[in-house]
Amino acid sequence: MSGNEPPASPSTTGETPKPKVKKQWKSPALRMMGIPRFSLPSRNWLIFWTVVAGLGGGIAYDKYEQKQIRAKWMKHVEHLSQEAYPNDRIPRKMSIFIAPPPDNFLDVSMKYFKKYVKPVLNAAAVDYEVYSENRQGDIRASVAEKIRELRRERSGIESKSDQDSGNDSKKDMLSSFKKLTSGGSKSEGDEEVLVKRSDLYKVRDVLGFYYFNDTIYPHRDDELDPEKAGGVICIGRGAFKEYMAGVHEGLLGPLEAPEPPVSEVEKVSEITNETAEKTDEETGEKKEETNPVPKPFIRPEQYADAELAPELDTSRQVLNNKNVPVLFEQPVYVFALPTIVGFANTPRKIYRFFNQRSEAEDFCRRTAQLVDNKSRPFEYKDQFMAKEEESEWPKKWVQKGKDKGSEWVQELVVDDRIAQRFRVFEVDEK
Repeated sequence: MSGNEPPASPSTTGETPKPKVKKQWKSPALRMMGIPRFSLPSRNWLIFWTVVAGLGGGIAYDKYEQKQIRAKWMKHVEHLSQEAYPNDRIPRKMSIFIAPPPDNFLDVSMKYFKKYVKPVLNAAAVDYEVYSENRQGDIRASVAEKIRELRRERSGIESKSDQDSGNDSKKDMLSSFKKLTSGGSKSEGDEEVLVKRSDLYKVRDVLGFYYFNDTIYPHRDDELDPEKAGGVICIGRGAFKEYMAGVHEGLLGPLEAPEPPVSEVEKVSEITNETAEKTDEETGEKKEETNPVPKPFIRPEQYADAELAPELDTSRQVLNNKNVPVLFEQPVYVFALPTIVGFANTPRKIYRFFNQRSEAEDFCRRTAQLVDNKSRPFEYKDQFMAKEEESEWPKKWVQKGKDKGSEWVQELVVDDRIAQRFRVFEVDEK
């Protein structure tokens, strides 16, 4: 062989390629601890975790800001709850009317009350009573009935509750009279009645000597200054409309429900019977009967011709038996419910969902001003409070309400004689 021949190439038969060696940690300490090598995730995972972190961070930040806003306004009114009250003093009491948004549930309205209004009232130690409804007309009927009961009381007419209690007492007297006439003998149908030990005797009767405490007669702060007594809060434009309609019905309407025309009664009874028969035939079940909402005793077009509560002394402020101004003599305020419906408003819904802290600031700030209890006389513009809420109501629901004569879709009518008695809380809307 000559020295110019090329070297023979190595044979590759039977040889396997060597696997690639993974990069190892430079620090042997981390390698000995079993910590794997860190590496960036793939592009798709990066996008996914970025979106999740952004959404979660936005929600968490918004909730954190809501808590801070509530804490700020609760601290603003906290000094009122730290005031020492004697045994005979009770804080003022407010009435809160809550109605569900159109074509929605009551829980939506209750959420705004529990998250933004209730914490501030509790921090200020302000007492309140909540009236809610699931059907249109419940608030109007309850407010009107309260005013009618006041008128009956002032005129000396027994209310329905007193009449019912009187009938129950008469039944008890008749049953006891029958037992006396029967000589106290126990009949077969009578069951043995067990009497509580506390009804037979009291502990102080057994112990002997005891100390008589002076009777405490509590007084509310509402009695001190009638112009700053109580207050009425309506959650939603619909609740405000029903409250105003109930006050007008109670003061201007009759004490008893007017009798409907005979033809209307017969027509309603026929429709009810037919509907009940169809329901029983289709389902075979009987649903629990619920009392329908009472119809208004007076219509808005009849306000001008009606007499203003002749049983009440309207020449001065009307007070109840505890020297507290009655419901319609207390200042009122309305919170508009921010409701957005429709597919076209999806961007606004998303923005509002991530920006609920602005609603918290608005509701809590106005509630704190209600606690300060500054009011002024009712003006013409006040009947349009929370009017902007109606522009967000579903159009189909509004049209359906107009066809059925719903109270919510009708224009609010305020009588001048009643408007002179109203007061409104002074609240900075900005």
